[in-house]
Amino acid sequence: MTSLPSHSERLRLLKTIAETLNEASDINRAVNTVLSHIVDSLGLQTSWIFRYDPERLYFVEMGAIGLPPALARQEAQPLKSGWCECQDRFIRGHLHTAVNIVRCSRLRDACGDTLGLVFHASIPLRSETKALGILNVASPGKKPFSRDTLILLRTIGYQAAVALDRSTLLLEQSHYAQRLRALAALANQLILSLNPTEILSAACRQLVNILDYDAIGIVQDQLPAKGFVSKVIKERSTDEGYHYDQVLAMPLISETERILLDDSVSGLWQNIPQTPYRIRAESRQKRAVHPLDQDLLGTAAWHIAAALENAQAYRKSKENAQQQIRRLVASNLHDSVNQRLFSAQLMTRSASVIWKADHGDPKIDEFLQRIRTQLAQSQVEMRRLIGALRPPAAKEWLTQLKEDLSHWQLSSGVSFRLSLPSQLPDNWDEDTLYILKGIIDESVHNALKHGEAKGIALTIGYDSDNLSLVIQDDGKGFDPDQTKAGYGSLTTWERAQSLGGKMSLNTQPGQGTIIAVDVPVTAFIKGTGSKERGSL
Repeated sequence: MTSLPSHSERLRLLKTIAETLNEASDINRAVNTVLSHIVDSLGLQTSWIFRYDPERLYFVEMGAIGLPPALARQEAQPLKSGWCECQDRFIRGHLHTAVNIVRCSRLRDACGDTLGLVFHASIPLRSETKALGILNVASPGKKPFSRDTLILLRTIGYQAAVALDRSTLLLEQSHYAQRLRALAALANQLILSLNPTEILSAACRQLVNILDYDAIGIVQDQLPAKGFVSKVIKERSTDEGYHYDQVLAMPLISETERILLDDSVSGLWQNIPQTPYRIRAESRQKRAVHPLDQDLLGTAAWHIAAALENAQAYRKSKENAQQQIRRLVASNLHDSVNQRLFSAQLMTRSASVIWKADHGDPKIDEFLQRIRTQLAQSQVEMRRLIGALRPPAAKEWLTQLKEDLSHWQLSSGVSFRLSLPSQLPDNWDEDTLYILKGIIDESVHNALKHGEAKGIALTIGYDSDNLSLVIQDDGKGFDPDQTKAGYGSLTTWERAQSLGGKMSLNTQPGQGTIIAVDVPVTAFIKGTGSKERGSL
């Protein structure tokens, strides 16, 4: 049937195969090269190798040379699916050495031209501790392979087993590393979301592909057993391989454990740390759970937990910001608007009393003027507070600023010298501009209230890197070393810092005050600023 090579040719063949396998970076390509050497050296018709997955009791065809049309059709589908005798004997532990399979079940059941092939030799590929696969060789004729040929094939099989064992470990590590990278990319994606529902949904959508399970769901502990917060179920796929659970009975998960799929047979649970959620993974494949899957699922759970914690921190920050804005508005209403209106009310009563006593008393005009001033200042303050609650768009911001400063001028008599850009970019963020407006308002308020300024110069400029704001007044000034930082100056500094900027204060008694603020332009561009801005 086959011509056994000479001793030197056999040594040369074994040396060539060993070198091919040892130097291989791609085991699949190396296997095909080895099969070609075997077929050519032994004068065979065909040869193929099955790789065995012991975790799933599953064979994968990983190389074939010279298949007959009956086995080669439909991308070697007859070779990849269904039961066969050599695999059955391998699973049962009855294939210990190279043997002749008298009647190949695959060739027997194949439809089409078999090129006269009837039986083949099967060589188990085993390391000391692992069952790795099967090498099959075949040639036309009715004579079995000789004992010496089987010994040679067994030696070749041992060489292939060593290389296959090494490649299997590398493949497993590579697959594990690939999934870890995918989970890292998922973590980067999840951390960008601030909505817990979106985080859980996105996690399910990605994990079902990364971990290659048929279904992934996230359940909340206090919900009913089938009350999933989010779940994704893949469509059923055709499994080409043949599973040998029919040969070795395997315990399946119970019906009560089939939470996502009615026909699932494998499943995993994983708690998401520091949350009330758990991940459930299920598969329709028997023995689908790999020992490393629990580690991968645990890594995914920590990524989800970090994203949920980030979203919760943002929500609390936003709530705190809203509460702080409400308190600030309430404080301003009480300290400014309410006080001015109350003062105006008292002066109205006083003017009314004087009017009744003497219509021509000059104090009446004085009271009326003071009442008008108080109302005008209250109007300015109300406009500022409304602007805080509803900040204008970038293109309206400069117009709003000029209007507010004109009201300051009307109510207080202060004169403003402005140096402003003609316009601001449309993509600048309204919330960030609101913080900048807060710095201006606080500085002007302090210049008028504490510095008793008569003139204020305000300059705003920006380039591709920074925005600069300078507010200079001609007020009384003060000695910074002898004056405790007031609420206004402190919040101005905090506002600048919240934008990633810095503030400097230059003042001396009798020399006025200069406040300079520098902020990176990136803080104003939508989508690049701090998530916590607006909290001051």
